[in-house]
Amino acid sequence: MTRKNYFDLIQDMGFDADKEFEMISILISNSKEKLPNITESLSSVFNRNFWLYENYRKIQFRSYDDVKNYFENNFSGNDRLFAYTEFIIDLNSFLISNSDVPTFSKVTLMQQFPKIKERIDYFLAKTNHELKKLEDGRQIIIEKNVYASEVSQIVSETNIQEAMKILEYNHFSNKGNTKRKEEILFSLAKYLEPLEKELNASEELKEVMKVNNKKIIAVDKLFEMYNKLDVRHPERQYNDGCSDEELEQWYDDIYTSTLFVILSLDEARILSRFNKLKLSNQK
Repeated sequence: MTRKNYFDLIQDMGFDADKEFEMISILISNSKEKLPNITESLSSVFNRNFWLYENYRKIQFRSYDDVKNYFENNFSGNDRLFAYTEFIIDLNSFLISNSDVPTFSKVTLMQQFPKIKERIDYFLAKTNHELKKLEDGRQIIIEKNVYASEVSQIVSETNIQEAMKILEYNHFSNKGNTKRKEEILFSLAKYLEPLEKELNASEELKEVMKVNNKKIIAVDKLFEMYNKLDVRHPERQYNDGCSDEELEQWYDDIYTSTLFVILSLDEARILSRFNKLKLSNQK
């Protein structure tokens, strides 16, 4: 048996979401700056000013400790860690920006919360997730998907709500939630429907993608999946007899195809502008 040194051992250790939850909650309870003017922990600041957050979010908790204990006693694993993290980030952001929070409390938050954020960044990288800020200011944890981020940016230029749904699809709470995934895909299908003709009419796109009967195959197949895999019509046809796990995988595949087609639409517009630029320079 090959002997391993300390660094090999910690590298091979699996990620433990429950341990991470415990470590972050302890850091919040025990963290104190060794400065004359700061002697309290983050949890003290959170608890003392929680009434402001309670009124803002209209929640039925009276303190930070109440929320932490609720997560501690009712959830576990990644769901608990991620939801708790979204909560403390939201709480911290609100308190820092609220004019009714005393300056000395804000100083504590600004000096101590970065340590918590470092820990959050560590486990997000470890689990291939990231924080995304929505238009309403909320930050949510989603699975990393560079294409989803790019497509969301493209769609946000014309439709903020649909752009947010593109990101929401990857939210950790939607894993296994085929109902919500179906709702998001239905909405994205409605967004794409008016653009179907533009996609199929793009000569630039036809030059780089396969075409059948004057239709771009990738676009045609995507709308076929919308129609035949229980997204736009309630009666299943191609996927009768699928288990929930198989259905979710099909939804994930349709989502990936949707991202591809939206990126293709953007590419078609880029190529069209380029061709116009090229023609103008040939005169």
